[in-house]
Amino acid sequence: MLRRPIKSTRTDRLNGWTQSRVRRFRNTHDIAVYKDGAWAKRGKVTLTEAAKMLDLSPMTVLRQIRTGIIPAEQYCKGAPWVIERRNVKDRQRVERATEGHKRPPSSNVVQRLSAFQ
Repeated sequence: MLRRPIKSTRTDRLNGWTQSRVRRFRNTHDIAVYKDGAWAKRGKVTLTEAAKMLDLSPMTVLRQIRTGIIPAEQYCKGAPWVIERRNVKDRQRVERATEGHKRPPSSNVVQRLSAFQ
């Protein structure tokens, strides 16, 4: 997905991205040139696509990636997250990880639970 780097984006050495730097980065990290439908052929999805598949918000999926529930890769800061489709389709793992994570009521006795009818 490194087609047109944003001008303000810099390399780790604070250099601007040039065509040769992008090419070198792609070769070093084995990143194929972007083609429509290429990710689907390789069995990979973006964070947004994964969120749609799981019927969750992209932020929730990002939290699950950061906590290790959904394995994903990000080749460099600002690049899209690369998620294996099979990891998203393993919905049981995602559901198991998210169930039972509701916060307990506050231990502060001054705060009370509201009983809605």
